[in-house]
Amino acid sequence: MEQRIEEQLDLDDYVGFWKRVLISFIDFLILALPTYFLNRLCVSAAESAESAFPLFIQFVLLIGFNVFMVVKYGGTPGRLLLGVRIINEDGRYPALKQALIRYLFFIVNGFLAVIVSLNTEELSAVSSSLANWSPLATNLNVFFGWVVVADCLFVAFTRRNRALHDMMAGTYVVKKNALDHLV
Repeated sequence: MEQRIEEQLDLDDYVGFWKRVLISFIDFLILALPTYFLNRLCVSAAESAESAFPLFIQFVLLIGFNVFMVVKYGGTPGRLLLGVRIINEDGRYPALKQALIRYLFFIVNGFLAVIVSLNTEELSAVSSSLANWSPLATNLNVFFGWVVVADCLFVAFTRRNRALHDMMAGTYVVKKNALDHLV
């Protein structure tokens, strides 16, 4: 029987809280400009078409990018640059289902943010019944924002530095060089 990843790696092979914060910051720096231009394009398209559809396309593209990177390469650009990978219990990159579960809190939060954005002055011309849901979406977005914060704090207090989303998806964030030594 094959050993689980937990039995093959040392505790210091798992990436801790502060390095994950650094990874998030690097991801932000790398993706901020392309995301800004994508947002400008989609907001303009939403205004022109008087439809929220372009905003949801943007949302799907951004989530799709992160999920694709995790499934195909084992991490976002920041993780790849810092020699960190996301793996499952078998030591492989997560499957699509695991990646989607891993990003579930961010998916829900992002979806609510799109609905909230429909109630802004910039998008006031967008005729969408979704804008009526903006007050509820705002409250839910605040709630899920706190869920995301709590989720991330799990990293600081769990044995293998796992966030709640890692536990739900069956994933681990580990140093790439530790994977090179697996049997």
